[in-house]
Amino acid sequence: MNTKNFFWILIVSCTIVACSPEDEFKISPVTIDEPQIEGTLITIDAILGILGQKLIEDGENAKVVFEDTNNFIQGYVVSSDKASNFFKELVLQDKHTNPSAGVRVLIDDNPLYTTYEFGRKVYIKLNGLSLGIENGIPTLGISEGNTIGAIPSFSIEEVVIRSTETAAITPLEITIEDFTDKLVNVYIKVNHIQFTKNLILEDNTFTFAAENHDKFDGERIVESCTTGRNTILSTSTFSDFKGLKLPNQQGSFEGILTKNFLGNSYNLVLNDPLGLVFDNETRCDPIVLECPAVLEGTTIVFEEDFTDLKIGDLEDLGWTNSNITGGKLKYKTGNFGENQYAQITGYRSKESLYEVWFITPDIDISTSTDEVLYFDLQAGYDNGNILEVFATDNFTGDPTTTSWAKLDAMIPRGPLNAFGNSTPAGPIGLSCLEGTIRIGFRYIGGDPRATTRYHIDNIKITGK
Repeated sequence: MNTKNFFWILIVSCTIVACSPEDEFKISPVTIDEPQIEGTLITIDAILGILGQKLIEDGENAKVVFEDTNNFIQGYVVSSDKASNFFKELVLQDKHTNPSAGVRVLIDDNPLYTTYEFGRKVYIKLNGLSLGIENGIPTLGISEGNTIGAIPSFSIEEVVIRSTETAAITPLEITIEDFTDKLVNVYIKVNHIQFTKNLILEDNTFTFAAENHDKFDGERIVESCTTGRNTILSTSTFSDFKGLKLPNQQGSFEGILTKNFLGNSYNLVLNDPLGLVFDNETRCDPIVLECPAVLEGTTIVFEEDFTDLKIGDLEDLGWTNSNITGGKLKYKTGNFGENQYAQITGYRSKESLYEVWFITPDIDISTSTDEVLYFDLQAGYDNGNILEVFATDNFTGDPTTTSWAKLDAMIPRGPLNAFGNSTPAGPIGLSCLEGTIRIGFRYIGGDPRATTRYHIDNIKITGK
């Protein structure tokens, strides 16, 4: 009986196969057609040009309102909220390689990376949307009074339409000096950078955004190993990688050029930590003067607290105040209450690049030993750490031809829209030098990119 059952099953199976062509079991390939958008395609660069003109005509709160139009834009997604460093926003740029313009799009939904993934080409219908500046960034969404709000979740699929194309995004390679408003919202690559030394000390390495003072974003200084210029890497305190320690090597950044919350300084933002490739173990920290800083001596070798002095008085006393880039920006004296100090800020100087030196008169240390430098610094309206302090025992009369030794001075960071506290920058040992020395304060920046205000006070050198 078992043998008969086996043969009956075999006969039935053969009959079914014989009667069913193989092609009937094949799954037809699924084809997704490129969406056909009715209307007129305009470029991201074009709508930003319209916004620029409106800003000139109507001021900083100007908006472009798109009404009764069939225009649309297209772009490539270069942001990702997968690691939660972006939230309810897409950043689009006009081309997947060699981009020239970008725009932020506010969308009341998350996560967005599951639908609008990195490299996805999308179309955005402009009718009913508005374009304005939010936090210094060109932003597209819906009009809400004087601000730009998010596109509602119920209309996303009708307004933000996916293309079938997903492109490989080639970052635009630039330097910190190349940062301009034109490149905001563009996916960039910056090579040969590192986190500033104070952030990666062996016994105190900072996280991306998990320090006690990090309220909404962690802001970390990165500096160029090529030019010494610096900028800020900003990371959300809601990001998945906020607690990771900063790498102590140097390397490259890939991510988006944007601005801080106040819109007054450029920031770098990662999609995820893989955008940092810091694989060069050799850091480029400047060589600093390493003299022992002993306890304060009893002999005052030099002292200046700027009381009752104007800048002309200081120059008469032998101070050098020189803008070597040819501009008018220089140091001056200022006061708050009874306290007077030397100060500098490039704010509203309209000088795109400046390097200004403020150099003490000759200081004779030939009759003392164990010299130590002290001074106080206050930073405010901070959009870049752009003050450095140097010493020399061979001043030529020209700061550009003098051989300077950089001092390991603690330069404080100030708040973005106020003054910070006055902070001691010493003690700094000077005993490696001999004869006649000078101390130089160098301020390098560019309006509006780097205009931090500094107050210098209570300069004193002691010895034994």
